[in-house]
Amino acid sequence: MAKILVIDDDQDITDNLSMILESQGYQVTVKGDTDRLLEEVRALRPDLIILDIMLPEDAQAGFKAARLLNQDAELGRIPVLILSAVNQRSNLSFGFSEHDISPDFMPVEAFLDKPVEPKVLLEKIEQLL
Repeated sequence: MAKILVIDDDQDITDNLSMILESQGYQVTVKGDTDRLLEEVRALRPDLIILDIMLPEDAQAGFKAARLLNQDAELGRIPVLILSAVNQRSNLSFGFSEHDISPDFMPVEAFLDKPVEPKVLLEKIEQLL
C-alpha cells in the first residue's frame, strides 16, 4: 500500500491520522517539523505528504516546505495535501482554501481544514494517489 508522510507537530492529530490511515492499509511516517525535509523525504520516498502549515519553527513552515519540495525536480512530483487549522487558529481577516493553490504561493495538490471528517480525508487521499 502507499506510504504517507505526515508532517505535523500536534501529537493528537498525528495519532488520529495514523490510526485512520493505517486502518486503511497505508504505511504512515510522522515528522514533527520541517528540519532536514528534503533529505528525509528522499530517504522515505513517500507516495503522498500530508502537511500542516503552522509548525513550531515557523508559523508559515508548511508553505515554505511545499515551495521547497515543489522546486525539487524529483520531489516536486510527490502530491502534497495541506491539512491545517490555520483558518481557525489565526487572527487573519482572510482564510486559505483550495482556491489559493498556485505554483508560487501554495504549490500543493489539495487543501483541507482541520478538523476533517475521516471519510473526506480518505476520499481526498484516494483522489491524489
